[in-house]
Amino acid sequence: MNKINNIKIIRPLWIEIDFKALVHNYRAIRRFVGKDVKIIATVKQSAYGHGLVQVAKRLSKEGVDYFGVGSMEEAVILRQAGLSERILVLTAVLDKFAHEFVESSVTAAVVSLSFAKKLDAAAKKAGKIASVHVKVDTGMGRLGVYYKQAHQFIKALAKLKNIKLEGIFTHFPSADCDRKYTLIQTEKFNEFIEELKAEGINFQYHHCANSAGTMYYPKAHFNMVRPGLILYGMKPLPKVPFTVKPVLSLKSRVVFSKHVPEGVSVSYGRTHFTRKPTNIVTVAAGYADGYPWALSKAQNDKNPPRVIIGNKFYKVVGRVCMDHIMVDTGNDKIKPAAEVILIGKKGKSEITAQEVADWARTIPYEITSRLSLKTPRIYKS
Repeated sequence: MNKINNIKIIRPLWIEIDFKALVHNYRAIRRFVGKDVKIIATVKQSAYGHGLVQVAKRLSKEGVDYFGVGSMEEAVILRQAGLSERILVLTAVLDKFAHEFVESSVTAAVVSLSFAKKLDAAAKKAGKIASVHVKVDTGMGRLGVYYKQAHQFIKALAKLKNIKLEGIFTHFPSADCDRKYTLIQTEKFNEFIEELKAEGINFQYHHCANSAGTMYYPKAHFNMVRPGLILYGMKPLPKVPFTVKPVLSLKSRVVFSKHVPEGVSVSYGRTHFTRKPTNIVTVAAGYADGYPWALSKAQNDKNPPRVIIGNKFYKVVGRVCMDHIMVDTGNDKIKPAAEVILIGKKGKSEITAQEVADWARTIPYEITSRLSLKTPRIYKS
């Protein structure tokens, strides 16, 4: 593996993206929600670290209905890459950038009247109608006008002649851990939509279901869902109603190996000492690459962080460095250039992003989205 995307690779660290798994997951979601429910493929933050343009282009071939991105910059990147699908920027954008949505034919999430007026003026100047999705807050407490106070806000939006109220949406904070609260949110959202309809205000799309909402709350599907995590083969909860396959693997190689006696300290802070003569290998991956430093503190747990070399598991030892980790291979002598799997599968041995997240006491979203964009990605069909 000397070249990736025509770039000469000397440091042996790379990410593999399995498009077959991605397509499997998308089709499984499509079958599960049914043909009458549209899908916003959430590709924000470089498709959760999987690669924004490449993932979007592959999903485009599957006929995805919409893309959800985390910034106007991501939307522009997709347009420049030739993607013509509808794109929704899921976050708030400062008023002075409202014209960007009109210029790039991108749908805005509207959370303030001042932004909407700027967007309306930009659309009028361009002789266009700007589609928007209005975000209301039913309990997330982040973006959107609180639903009990949103009637007047939406009525004011409806008066703007160059804006089309295409969609209305809300977001779940705890669909993976609080069923009662999520059902209450769903009902609040539905009641609010019905109240607006009674006042003659109708939206083409209603959506609130993230990955957990899509999998576990059929009543929250409405006519559009926003899967993210499950697109990439990561599960909100262990039990899922359909099979998803991990899309991303993180791999490296041994760059150095040595045999050390008992009582030798390994890495910064001298937090780990060998308990007997053993073999220690150094692997080209560290926290600057997105492999969490927090794994340094997880090594004394009952389930310590590990990697796969060959088809065997080996423990990560000592603090995670900026560019390296150390692995104790016991009596096994591993030569430099041996492949090391940090996330992924070899034979029957597998390490998931969820496991790495558990070791680091975080969430899988953070693990994949923080993988360095400078790390080469290989896309396998």
